[in-house]
Amino acid sequence: MLPVYLGEPVSPEMLTAMLAELDMTLQVFEDKFLQNKAFLAGPHISLADLLAITELMHPVGAGCQVFEGRPKLAAWHQRVEAAVGEVLFQEAHEVILKAKDSQPADPTIKRKLMSRVLSMIQ
Repeated sequence: MLPVYLGEPVSPEMLTAMLAELDMTLQVFEDKFLQNKAFLAGPHISLADLLAITELMHPVGAGCQVFEGRPKLAAWHQRVEAAVGEVLFQEAHEVILKAKDSQPADPTIKRKLMSRVLSMIQ
């Protein structure tokens, strides 16, 4: 999300590495945490599900289709959204889902954040 916010391009190499890491993380999430359960902590939604779905919505907001090609993860996403309520779920994620369409940060803010951001993503 930082490159989107700062209006900075990401190198193809960095993007490829980040997407590979995301893919591995999603596989671990499915295999070790979700397993064959309806929700992370069992048959009912919990705080763990709410925190996890919030984290997964960040790459979605950046344009990554994290649920595509992952039927187990997509089904869990649908269960979480249904448990929360579709309207509330969309409202809660509205800002992050619109982030990729927003204008980059003000140049003054961008200059202040750039050195910190670059050290985090390199």
